[in-house]
Amino acid sequence: MPWFVIVLCSLLPFYWGYLLFNTQPVIIFDAIGYDASGRLILNQGLAAFFHGLQREPLFPYLISRAMGLGQMFGLQYHYFLKGILFLFLAGTLMGIYRLARLLGAGRGMAGMGALYAGVSPMIVNSALWLWSEAAALPWGVWGVFFAIKAWRSAMGGRCYRRVAFFALASAAMFAGLLLVKAAVSVVVVVYGLPFLVAGIVFCFRRDFYRAGAFVIAGLVLLGVFISAVEGYKTFNFRMNGNYALTDRFDWALYGNTARRLQPLTRDRVAQAVLSVPRLALCEKYYGQQPCVFWSFPMSDAISNQALAYCGSRGLSSEQQRTFLVEESFRMMMQHPFQQAALSALEGTKMLFWDNRVYFVRYPDWLARAYSNWALIYTLCFGWAVLSLASLVYAFLRRSAEFLLAASFVFWFMAVHSIFFIDIRYALPIAPLFIALTAGMFGRVFRGTFGCFSFNAEV
Repeated sequence: MPWFVIVLCSLLPFYWGYLLFNTQPVIIFDAIGYDASGRLILNQGLAAFFHGLQREPLFPYLISRAMGLGQMFGLQYHYFLKGILFLFLAGTLMGIYRLARLLGAGRGMAGMGALYAGVSPMIVNSALWLWSEAAALPWGVWGVFFAIKAWRSAMGGRCYRRVAFFALASAAMFAGLLLVKAAVSVVVVVYGLPFLVAGIVFCFRRDFYRAGAFVIAGLVLLGVFISAVEGYKTFNFRMNGNYALTDRFDWALYGNTARRLQPLTRDRVAQAVLSVPRLALCEKYYGQQPCVFWSFPMSDAISNQALAYCGSRGLSSEQQRTFLVEESFRMMMQHPFQQAALSALEGTKMLFWDNRVYFVRYPDWLARAYSNWALIYTLCFGWAVLSLASLVYAFLRRSAEFLLAASFVFWFMAVHSIFFIDIRYALPIAPLFIALTAGMFGRVFRGTFGCFSFNAEV
């Protein structure tokens, strides 16, 4: 690896350490709930947390451990939580490097991709606030890495045990992501189907050894992951009577569907487009009141009205969930083209993942840098272009490695697109965008710069 990349990477722990002791999270909105959940687990145990249907458990559990350490050493628990999340970030950087190498990036290009993730305003910000995204960072990139290794092993006719091992490792990583982002329960099921399809294709070609390898990979990946999903649902049902992963899916789906399928005007369409990179961009031209229609307050208000209606009818939680989901799909079927077009537009928000820093108090010099709109907009739109280009390149190149990485990103965006997307929801796939971009440059500029090694990992 080039010496300057090594030197800069070696400085990351000092930068993170400086931020650990010189920043303060702002406890607001969802952070209040996470703080309360962490205290509940600390004081009453995990059983109390699962007594009612709650958010995903991993991040509240990490908060509770940080609180325990804070009590032990007489310090604010935020310091210990940030330390834990920086360890997650370090694992993410290693995952970006290894995945970029699999995609054909040389050591220098892969190292620069990992280095950027270590200083990215949005990614680093996620390790400093009291929201769950930093706990989701490493799982997706490592899950895709092991899935590609399983595919390569199956394609190369390697032993079944090797194929099964990589598929199991991939399923375990995705299960870790499930404990932070429940929406991945749908993403991974669709993502794993190509393994079984490849097994059927090789079976028709009478290449039975490879067919068996792909079937084993698909069954292990999907079987283990689906077992984790169903096991968690069953556990919730036994603990609180709800056969579900979290408490948000049904009402969030209904509120966003009802909001999105309201009658459209030319101005409202323009506001929707301007709201994709930043809501502030819409407000600059149309003002705050019209643009709030495309943000979460409007969908939450609709959801609350629907929940109040269900409560007035005396529906149980399971009946409410069924009613809201059925009504949501009924509305979608009435306006399928508007639903599809606006969902696709919503999904593009995730391309603008390096967007802003918020809910953290920074030192004055860093706060001034992050308030520089030229810097923020350059990163926001620059990475949106690079992220989109890497996806297009992946589908044009049509190599298994690129397609497996890009397809996870695509399905992650597609599943979230039927809801409201806040920019921070894209953070679990931000490492994949970086690795895909590094792989793209590694392929396009192969051998162009003598200081880089462009040998792909085998």
